[in-house]
Amino acid sequence: MLSVIAFSCEDDFLDKYPEDQLSSATFWTDEKDAKASLISVYDALQPPTNKNPYLGCASWASLGVLADITPIGFERQSHRLRPVGDGVHSGSNIYLSTAWTLGYRGIVRANDFLTHIDEIEFSGSNTDQVKNAMKGEAMFLRAMNYYWLVELFGDVPIFTQVPTVDDAATPRSPKSEVLKLIKEDLAFAVTNLPRRADSEIGRATKGAAMALQVKTALYEGDWETAASVSEAIMELGDYDLVPDYGDVISLENENNEEVIFGVQHIFMNDAEPGSYVEKLYANASCASGGWSFIQPTLWFVDQFERIVQNPQEGIDYVNEGGLNSSGEPKIPNEIYEYFEGRDPRMDHTILRPGSHFIDLNDNDIVYPHELNGPNHSFTGLHMRKYVIPGSGKSISWDGPLDYIIFRYADILLCHAEAVAMRDGIGNVSQEVLDKTINKVRARASELLPKYTTGNITMDDIYRERICELGFEGWTYFDMKRSGMIEINNGYQVQGLKVIANETIEFNPDGIGNVRIFNPSVHYLWPIPSDEIQKSSNALVQNPGYPQ
Repeated sequence: MLSVIAFSCEDDFLDKYPEDQLSSATFWTDEKDAKASLISVYDALQPPTNKNPYLGCASWASLGVLADITPIGFERQSHRLRPVGDGVHSGSNIYLSTAWTLGYRGIVRANDFLTHIDEIEFSGSNTDQVKNAMKGEAMFLRAMNYYWLVELFGDVPIFTQVPTVDDAATPRSPKSEVLKLIKEDLAFAVTNLPRRADSEIGRATKGAAMALQVKTALYEGDWETAASVSEAIMELGDYDLVPDYGDVISLENENNEEVIFGVQHIFMNDAEPGSYVEKLYANASCASGGWSFIQPTLWFVDQFERIVQNPQEGIDYVNEGGLNSSGEPKIPNEIYEYFEGRDPRMDHTILRPGSHFIDLNDNDIVYPHELNGPNHSFTGLHMRKYVIPGSGKSISWDGPLDYIIFRYADILLCHAEAVAMRDGIGNVSQEVLDKTINKVRARASELLPKYTTGNITMDDIYRERICELGFEGWTYFDMKRSGMIEINNGYQVQGLKVIANETIEFNPDGIGNVRIFNPSVHYLWPIPSDEIQKSSNALVQNPGYPQ
């Protein structure tokens, strides 16, 4: 835990008051200090600002990179998350240690706020109500970070005060106790947080706290709570689906009616960090100069249903790839036919052969041969979701696009899953199907068939979550909950081979290592080795990993 304290103090805000009596006496003096402290708890959700990809990739604001641990994504760099996906990771992995540290950074800041808030006298009327709402924000954010840690590591140390050096040897608490604290925090938050219409944009709301209640209940397998709370969110009337799926994650439509909670980013502002999620997802033709860090796989493509069977050139699509040096199409028709006619959410999520993209010079280019660095993707595919097209709207290391944590479509699908698990998949009523999974599918395309009672499986619900929420960060947790993650045992990434300016073909060879998933070990990550060492072995390692 020493690293938690040290890491927290790297931030400018916490540098103002090291945790001792003198700094507490000088900082915690008025309402302005309390508000600044609460903002710092939100700031802990952001990637660190020192341009270190190890740190940034492990934050809530880049949750989508966890796709690399599932069959939907592949990481270009071999030494960060890919070892986790391959099942060869250990407690020395820097991504894992950073995920642990960032989680506790948010907890430390929330605890600091909650420790001191009652010492401050607020002006005006309804001061108790104002303070309770602020406490609700801090408790929601603390619960978010404990949820993150429990999902990844299982049992973890509990701190409800700011830890000191003497707390370095605090042992892990059973996850049941951590979940109890999460639920207590969220109960307070739901009671005291304002509704969406009465809240400042970007702050926690009653709906956000309820959304985390749903996620926590799903994690526990408490289907009744997950079903009832998700239905209560639907009945609030505060949220709705954006009519066009492509407008959900869009710079021109941020904080729309579908967003329940997200991490806010400010572009080109020295006082606040922008987002570099785009740097992780984007290609080299983007203004952000992207790395193609995370890449889609053909397994992901296969999850999207065909709504046009046997698509034909000139009828269902036009081959715009041009001809190569041999006079043959640069994009063979068999490649087009594989991608064409699928659920349109695929094309809103990825760049595939034949995709159009507006590059950093505002040119309309066709992927892959007009793209800079098409071979940067080992799978032959690139990301579109969370990538800002065109010039001037983002730059390397800095982008304005907020990262969405909870959105309404997710809650609708959570409700469908919870009811199906509670009542049995064959007993889900048509009413429930129509207001959840069918509503989400209808937004995607009117050509996607509706599910009917008795004609739906749990696999259908989980596949819908993959198509709707792909690369938004929830697929890993979903696949763990459903057991689908176990297909990673022996799975090998499949993709395309791009020969620049010549052709593109299905890659006959698997990409990267064969993935290993041992169910007795890999549902949890190892406790970081440096944390175990600093605790003088008070922290006991998860089964299957060396202490």
